[in-house]
Amino acid sequence: YNEEYGLVDLYGGIDDLQRKVIRCVGDPMERFSEDALRILRAVRFSAQLSFGIDRDTVAGIIRLAPTLEKISAERICAELMKLITSDHPDYLKVAYEAGITRIILPEFDEMMRTPQNNPHHCYTVGEHTLKSMCAVEADKTLRLTMLLHDIGKPSCHTTDENGIDHFKGHGLLGAEMAKAVMRRLKLDNGTIRQVTTLVKYHDWRMQPEEKEVRRAVHKIGTELFPLLIKVQNADTLAQSETYRTLKLQRIIEVSLVYERIMKAGQCLKLKDLEITGRDILSLGGRPGPEVGELLNAALEEVLNEPGKNNREYLLDFVKNRIN
Repeated sequence: YNEEYGLVDLYGGIDDLQRKVIRCVGDPMERFSEDALRILRAVRFSAQLSFGIDRDTVAGIIRLAPTLEKISAERICAELMKLITSDHPDYLKVAYEAGITRIILPEFDEMMRTPQNNPHHCYTVGEHTLKSMCAVEADKTLRLTMLLHDIGKPSCHTTDENGIDHFKGHGLLGAEMAKAVMRRLKLDNGTIRQVTTLVKYHDWRMQPEEKEVRRAVHKIGTELFPLLIKVQNADTLAQSETYRTLKLQRIIEVSLVYERIMKAGQCLKLKDLEITGRDILSLGGRPGPEVGELLNAALEEVLNEPGKNNREYLLDFVKNRIN
């Protein structure tokens, strides 16, 4: 900009902004050769701004996508996180079609190629994943979970004699695969732990009964359980309409039970017990593993019946087990 000419737009940037187009400055091949990360960044800008990508720029992306192998995992991860937490996480499909995910997230390509011929589904695993990311808030942990929640399905895919697809065990396998992917992308340990837990239990369809919900909260954690509810809600919204109303109703009812449990301050973990390891030692318990075993046994009692989180009752319970 100068006073004589005003705004100098040498590369037609204003026109591109008005037309909502992402375009390289000059020759895309040269720009992407200078820094291959621009290949992924173009898709990320497109997702964040709801812009299309110029045809010549797309051609350069497709041709040079393999050069992303030279880019560090940390830089790849930063762009990928911005893409999936944008208003259009489903633009990851653009990255798939351009050959980008084949380099940075090959597991997603397998998901895109895996059908789900099942009454509960109407999309491939990959398309379902894209829909589910759009159905949850733009939170890093939640979007990552939705991206990876069905990552184990291609490896667990079976088809029965009626032509119905099944994916038994995909949550457990998916948790291990998700952990490996996140480590490869150099994500922090806290995020890896949370997402792995959510992926592992995303298909746990507990019933809205206090005893069952208490056990689920104990296993998953009071911090992560509300996120699991959001994950299951997004997962359901990305499935077929078959039984959808019933599925969503169950999730609502489980949420209400969870709120009731938390409001009542029920015991859900060892530190909430009315007795401690010292109490067990004072009753004659042997130092070491036995203390932990007795505490866990006491917690099992309380998870079954919250009213038993009473110091006198628990001391008698432990004393009897020691004897």
